[in-house]
Amino acid sequence: MRSRSGVLLTFAAAAAAFAPAQLQQPRLSSATAPALLPARPLAATRPLVATRPARHAQPAMFLGVRKALISVPVLYVLMSLNEYATHRWYQHEEFNRNHAFNRFFQRLLSVLKNRPMRLPDGRANLVKLKGGGHVEHHAETYDDMSLKKDKRWRQTKAAASLDSDIARGTAFSWAVTGMMTVQMLPSALPVFALLGFGLLETLAVLLPGMLVHALVWNMLHPPMHGLPPVKLKYGAPSWPLEGLRDTAYFKYIYENHQGHHVLGGQANYNVCCPLTDHLLGTYVPTATWVKRMRKVPGPEGERWGIPVEPKGVPQAPIIAAGKATERDFTPTALLNAPEPA
Repeated sequence: MRSRSGVLLTFAAAAAAFAPAQLQQPRLSSATAPALLPARPLAATRPLVATRPARHAQPAMFLGVRKALISVPVLYVLMSLNEYATHRWYQHEEFNRNHAFNRFFQRLLSVLKNRPMRLPDGRANLVKLKGGGHVEHHAETYDDMSLKKDKRWRQTKAAASLDSDIARGTAFSWAVTGMMTVQMLPSALPVFALLGFGLLETLAVLLPGMLVHALVWNMLHPPMHGLPPVKLKYGAPSWPLEGLRDTAYFKYIYENHQGHHVLGGQANYNVCCPLTDHLLGTYVPTATWVKRMRKVPGPEGERWGIPVEPKGVPQAPIIAAGKATERDFTPTALLNAPEPA
């Protein structure tokens, strides 16, 4: 009952915040009301004069033009930063390296939980996160963006770890979209507060924005790896934005993400919101990474499906039948993986 009451109160507060204020006529009490004047003869009254009806104030927009205009670029920048950080340091597990940020958490856990700073062999006792299967997804991807399905690969633990997800780690489920939205709160709430946005105003901008991000991601990512479109019961569906596949925007983000795979997940971390890679120097243009595309197995390389791609994107060379070697079946992500700290 308490949870239901809390939900009802939340909806009531939101409805009150979104409803425009109504003009009300002031009511006079009997103590302040003027005494009734004696009625005057009709002839003594002034002639009737046509007057304009009183203008009532129009309901104000919830955000207003200024806030609506400023919210779009500000949210885009925050989403680009969050997408970059999540993709690079969490999904690709770069947090797990021996850098200053990781050492800060090593010291923090040493103080709070008496966690040793060094392993018995003298190496740093790194704080490690699991990237949610994204590293395994890279290991399964050829440079033509198709996903390998040959018998040798299917016998590995990495392949088995992806079998529990129908999208094989390529799509945003509703749970992942919710997690990404929560991740945005520590940056979005204070930034929008500094710009004069209230809590409900910030959520009115953030929630639709995160939904659009999930729609773009699910329109792009699973089909570009040859997997079926995302259904509504799993996550934001692929079909609402399928019309974008013939646009320059789709071609750009497709090539940008293709380069991310070709380079072993070491560059081009932005996917739907390109910006932060350019600011931090991790963007690699197509003309550069295309030179590093590896040949992909032909008939021997069984795939999960055919990638959905726009016209004009780089094509990986195909190895003739019977010519593929063991190295050709080794994914780029594993060949270009960084050395452990």
